[in-house]
Amino acid sequence: MITWMQKHKKYLVVTIWISTIAFVAAGMIGWGQYNFSLGNDSVAKVGQVLITQEELEMEYKRLVDAYSESIPDFKDLDAKQLQAMGLEKSALNLLINQAYLKNLALDLGVGVSNAEIIAEIQKSKMFQKDGRFDESLYKQLLQQNHYRPSAFEDNVRNALLVQKISALFPKATTPLERNAFAYPLKIQDRAVIKILHAKDAPIKIEESALKSYYEQHKDTYKLPTSYTLAVLQVEPDKTTPDVAVLRAHYQSHKSAYISAEGKLEDFEHVKSRVTHDYLQAQAKERALEQYLALKKGKLTLAEQTVTDLPYTEQINAQIEKMRPGEVLKPLEYQEGYMVLKLVKKSSNALKSFEQARPEVLATLTHTEQQAWLKEQARKELKNFKGSDIGAISPEFQGSIQELDPPQAKELVTYIFKRPDLEGFLVLKDKAVLYRIYKQDFAHVLHNEPYLEEMASNLKTQDFDQALVAMLRSKYPITIYAKSLQE
Repeated sequence: MITWMQKHKKYLVVTIWISTIAFVAAGMIGWGQYNFSLGNDSVAKVGQVLITQEELEMEYKRLVDAYSESIPDFKDLDAKQLQAMGLEKSALNLLINQAYLKNLALDLGVGVSNAEIIAEIQKSKMFQKDGRFDESLYKQLLQQNHYRPSAFEDNVRNALLVQKISALFPKATTPLERNAFAYPLKIQDRAVIKILHAKDAPIKIEESALKSYYEQHKDTYKLPTSYTLAVLQVEPDKTTPDVAVLRAHYQSHKSAYISAEGKLEDFEHVKSRVTHDYLQAQAKERALEQYLALKKGKLTLAEQTVTDLPYTEQINAQIEKMRPGEVLKPLEYQEGYMVLKLVKKSSNALKSFEQARPEVLATLTHTEQQAWLKEQARKELKNFKGSDIGAISPEFQGSIQELDPPQAKELVTYIFKRPDLEGFLVLKDKAVLYRIYKQDFAHVLHNEPYLEEMASNLKTQDFDQALVAMLRSKYPITIYAKSLQE
């Protein structure tokens, strides 16, 4: 909470007002949902400060609104799901932290006058008309959003009070703190490297080793699913239909020839479309006849077996879901329609050794190459003569010699995660030996504003934790709402 206040202090009051006005047409959440044993309409007491039911409902609504804006489908959650998320307790914890600061303000004699509240409200543009505060607009907006003026003004008072208290806290890091935070990030190494290549490994794999590996892992070498299909493609007639036939089709399907302006297009203007549509309709009728004949076993088609389905994505997806013996209803395909029967489907069949041999050989070769790279790198590490790659830092971007950017980044990350001055990294097809011969803190940072902000945030978080721990021990908490008690 304090971290946020310090970073956005000048927006604090307006933000609270916005969250207050954001209750548009929603009303207050959960009136009467709490069971009180003490404190009248209070849900908790922190030191001298009471947290009211209304304040808790307002904070709960603010959290719900915030989650609704940032999480997809959050608005679809029901009351039980919201309760399971513990948002009520989160809202109460936020109010408790705020109450700590109010207690501190009371002890320090810090307060907010009515004049300060009025001045802040009058500065808000949401309550202004023609650049001046409008009291009737102010009351109207609060009434429309089910907000009592006294409750709203209490919110403004709380915001100003917290703003005053936050002004007493450390607001920035010192130059020494910033330097101490950034110093480790300025480290850079100067290194030499040597690259060993997997292709140079003297590997000879016996046929017996290939067969033995295949026998142990044969279940991993499967043939692709094959489909035995009976296919018939019904194409449109090539002859031009009689004009009278086309006019009849046009009259029967007028809705297909309505222009963008909502008017029926002239027959002569759409004649080519009518011709195409008519021929397609005729092809579909013939395809339906063939479909029924194929389904009843009255039509025999030539069969073909494929592993890569060659049709459209839609047709391929339907074939994959079909059962053997099933006939697919006619679907548009190219210029015409397709009728198709799945005769047989074979899946999970294992490859023979001869079929799997290239994959087995590639796997064993890679395994042997990796073993050779590790062994060779260990042998050469102490005395290798490498080439200088200059300075590298954790922020390094780009390539290093024949290493592409991802490989180079992997190498740099590997080097900076280890304390040793020399070592090696085995990649997919190579191994990189490295030796650091110099280390300094001369790397120039390119994101210092971001790092300064991070340092400030870390310092503030530490201060927050210490302050809250101190205030918790100083101001006792009593929870009156039974549903919120631990």
